[in-house]
Amino acid sequence: MKKFFVCLLSAMMAVSLAACTPTKVDDQQQQETTMPPTTEAFKADTMEIRNSGNEDLPEMATVSIYRISKNRIGLIQEMDGLETEELEAQGIIDLLISYGVLEEGTQAVSFEQTDDKAVLNLNQITSQEDPKEIRLVVESLVNTFTENYELEGGLILQENGSVYTIDSVPSEDDGSMFYNDEYRKLD
Repeated sequence: MKKFFVCLLSAMMAVSLAACTPTKVDDQQQQETTMPPTTEAFKADTMEIRNSGNEDLPEMATVSIYRISKNRIGLIQEMDGLETEELEAQGIIDLLISYGVLEEGTQAVSFEQTDDKAVLNLNQITSQEDPKEIRLVVESLVNTFTENYELEGGLILQENGSVYTIDSVPSEDDGSMFYNDEYRKLD
């Protein structure tokens, strides 16, 4: 009986060792089991292939918007898009309204760009009376338009045809205001 149990234990050990021993797998079989099947996402190597099927989607112009920070001491830059191929002044104004910079009903009366300078005429700029709040709105408009339209010569703001300037934002004699790179914290 002892011999029987010893033989049985030996047989069980032999079977368990055989189960734990790795088997030789050829390279082809190994690649098939470890690599996922190729999908179209892996095959796409050009923008045309990646975007095929999206032809009916609208073209969008990327826009940089400067909105007022939550603590109201400066501006924050946001990237957004217009559902047009080209920049449109009213589209940018609408984005500034949606970010809470401008008030509902603000319209671009006109936007005229000559070389690197532009005149933006709005029906209203702000009804705020606090000078700090007014400055935030003006700096937001100036930074947004000068960056998006690459206005190195500045932006002249107008409200219903009259040049709009404030003491806290430097401007030239004609009313041109320039991009403020210290927009994160305005004193």
